[in-house]
Amino acid sequence: MYYDMDNMNDIDVRSSNNFLRKVFLYMVLGVAISFGTGIYLYQFNQELLFSLSRYFNILFIGSIGIVLVSDFMLKKLSASILRILFLLYSLIIGTVFSTIGFLYSPLAILYAFGTALTIFVVMAIYGFISKEDLSSYRAFFIVGLISLIIMGFINVYLGVGPLYWIETIAGIVIFTGLIAYDVNRIKWQSYQLADGDNEAMEKMSIDGAFSLYLDFINLFFYLLRIFGRKK
Repeated sequence: MYYDMDNMNDIDVRSSNNFLRKVFLYMVLGVAISFGTGIYLYQFNQELLFSLSRYFNILFIGSIGIVLVSDFMLKKLSASILRILFLLYSLIIGTVFSTIGFLYSPLAILYAFGTALTIFVVMAIYGFISKEDLSSYRAFFIVGLISLIIMGFINVYLGVGPLYWIETIAGIVIFTGLIAYDVNRIKWQSYQLADGDNEAMEKMSIDGAFSLYLDFINLFFYLLRIFGRKK
């Protein structure tokens, strides 16, 4: 599906750009909170990290709950509540995954982060400049995500070696594609919301940032499997 840009002359470009700017600023803020929290706990306050580790299961379940609530109650929640949930989620993820410093070398983590950032920028640019509506690939990504979940459960309980690497490669491919897909979706969404009220735009900007944040974080962890040099 293609959009006719000639029919979009009446769009408030300033509002559209403001919306996109908010999406990426929120996404960057979420990533900064997660990695900043992880670095702080691992490098400067391991005592607190060990204390919090007793509650990792609760934190992990809570993070899943936040994603579900933010997704299914998007229309009912206010922008302020959504913002708090997003920032809280970023903090929880940073806390739970601060332990990767005990598993992987700093160089491996740096390589994974740098590669994830490079892929994100490239695919985000592609998703933004593409005139094609990438929503036609939605079914492919849904099937891919469900497959990743199934493979993850199989690996946890059965420990099938080859499946681990199949899941890793599939995860990198799927989340790389999702970055372009989500940026493209958010771009067309910005045109539709250009004349909308501020509350709706704020809510959708947080929702868009949530999607991009999850794409980046998942891509980073799958890449860490590739670069990982376990201690």
